[in-house]
Amino acid sequence: MPDPVEPDPEPLDAQRILDELGRHQVDFVLVGGLAVQTHGGTRMTNAIDVIPAPDPENLSRLAEALRALRARVLNPGSEDLEIDAAMLARATIWQLATPHGDTDVLHEAPGAAPYAELRERALVIALGDTRIPVACRDDLIRMKLARDRPTDRADIAALTDSEAET
Repeated sequence: MPDPVEPDPEPLDAQRILDELGRHQVDFVLVGGLAVQTHGGTRMTNAIDVIPAPDPENLSRLAEALRALRARVLNPGSEDLEIDAAMLARATIWQLATPHGDTDVLHEAPGAAPYAELRERALVIALGDTRIPVACRDDLIRMKLARDRPTDRADIAALTDSEAET
């Protein structure tokens, strides 16, 4: 019998996800591929990666936003969990699927500074009426160096190339 085929992830509608986080006043910093794109990288991604402020009230707002997005947990063994603030606080990373694309919620990322420092140094951009805090170039480079996957090395090259151009 053939292995079950995982369904393809939904195409990423980053604006829809980020708008929902904004509507719920979630305090977060955007990291990962979309953050690299903001700083001039061109790598495609099918997920939004966010590091939220870790306080319970913010995690409650994040849970509300994720439920509004009809998110479901992808972490193996946790697929049936209800998304709430307590659940979000229990893992260093939650991988979630929504009809608008995947969202990864990270409480710890290799090479990342504490949340308050990430947020303080973040570049804030406007996407429509939503303001998006994006990890600064130096923080992204530190995170990419710590992971050191082929994708991370390519992102570092893109971040340092675009830095030389500005």
